[in-house]
Amino acid sequence: MVSIKQPECIDSLLKKVLFCCLIFSLHLSLPGYLECIDSATVSLVQKYSLQIQTLSYSQAIIPLTANQPVPEGCAVAIASDRCTVNLMLKGLIDVEKEVAKLMTKKGDLEKQMEKLREKMAKNDYKEKVPVKVQEQDAEKLRQSQTELEKVKEAVDNFRKMM
Repeated sequence: MVSIKQPECIDSLLKKVLFCCLIFSLHLSLPGYLECIDSATVSLVQKYSLQIQTLSYSQAIIPLTANQPVPEGCAVAIASDRCTVNLMLKGLIDVEKEVAKLMTKKGDLEKQMEKLREKMAKNDYKEKVPVKVQEQDAEKLRQSQTELEKVKEAVDNFRKMM
């Protein structure tokens, strides 16, 4: 089981909720659905949901497990590889513009992952690169893959709103 650093996780969630409101120029109290990868993350979000709700001016913070559906019409922001922020924005934003932003993010992630794969595939990588750096690169690749999957899912969700 992966250890979750509580303050960093909550701080990241709060920043993403606030960031969503900022990028969409929203001054509304909206419900936030926090899609969590596992029960430990759900428990953590539940523990701090009132603080997240208050500090982000959200109408409600609703933690969801990976198998619970996110309501249609939500904007998606990736807080980490363990949690995704979904804000109900149906009817409030320009969906085509958001899809374009996500497609740019998708391209950036794919380039980043390709560079990392090329670096890791070099003949002398295992011999010359310290084990700790190899582990960090493998973790970075895993996190980027998770983010890429979430970006693709977000694009699909936005396209359903079109």
